[in-house]
Amino acid sequence: MLNAKSRHNLGFPMTSRAPSGGQFERLEREETGQHRLEGRLHDTAAGPEKSLVPALHKGIRLLRCLNAAQVPLTLAELAQRLQISKSHCHGLLKTLTYFDWLRFDSASHTYTLHHGINRDLSLMLRQKFDHSSLRSYMEEFTTRTGVSCVLSEPLADHSFLVLDQVSASDDIEISYPSGYRLPPDATAHMRAYLAWQREFEIDSWFSIATLKAYTPLTAAGANDARMAIRATRTRGYARSRGEFTDGIMAMALPIFGQDGRVRYIFDCVGRTEKVAPREDQVAEVLIDCVSRIHDMFGSILPPDFPRNKTAEIPTA
Repeated sequence: MLNAKSRHNLGFPMTSRAPSGGQFERLEREETGQHRLEGRLHDTAAGPEKSLVPALHKGIRLLRCLNAAQVPLTLAELAQRLQISKSHCHGLLKTLTYFDWLRFDSASHTYTLHHGINRDLSLMLRQKFDHSSLRSYMEEFTTRTGVSCVLSEPLADHSFLVLDQVSASDDIEISYPSGYRLPPDATAHMRAYLAWQREFEIDSWFSIATLKAYTPLTAAGANDARMAIRATRTRGYARSRGEFTDGIMAMALPIFGQDGRVRYIFDCVGRTEKVAPREDQVAEVLIDCVSRIHDMFGSILPPDFPRNKTAEIPTA
């Protein structure tokens, strides 16, 4: 952490504030002149277990129990191990058996894992990406542009888990702690994630979203946020100028998988005064790097997703 003596005023507020959500990032300047974009960890009032769906939670525990046992188990044995009622356990078993995730042996009255799990999970397992293979593209991007970049993964709760970061030597040093998550409405990430999705998926996101005004420039209203998403698709990349962190400009694109779903977000961040005058050049390099990543993965892309001139990528 920097002490108070090492912080210099850059002529704009150094902390991004959210009236209803708190602080996620702050930009600071060290005595050397180097700038640091620092992620702020947040404590949640409720533990993660309080937001879980009870039936789904018990169902996953049941599957793990059978997998760990490696032998067939009866209803009574499973109910005892999971410490749930027999009637509740029976309902879970019937449901999982219906979808062929479990098999019931009527002779021994036992349950075992069944082929439905392999069938339904095989596609996901075949398409698992190794994000470490993207490190070279991130380093190349920063070398070509002089702009820092971040790779993140969209999670089930719509937040973005930071996986990797490359800092530009003469602009911003990224300082996100391990396990750091950006919120679902982090402007550049959110726009990149949603812009090329189908309308019903965007509607579903907004039905549960909480939009916050992180700075006075944030498009925090639902209509303004939707307009920004449409503009992202038209422009060909997401853009945020001081909307999430004061003094920071971000540009981002999604990285799709072989199933056409968003797997990662490639985001570049820098001081607005440095990135804005070179926006077209930075965007061109961003599109080029993401196009070659898609080519490497064999990704399926929306028909209007931006590509570099040499890329030959299948479309959905």
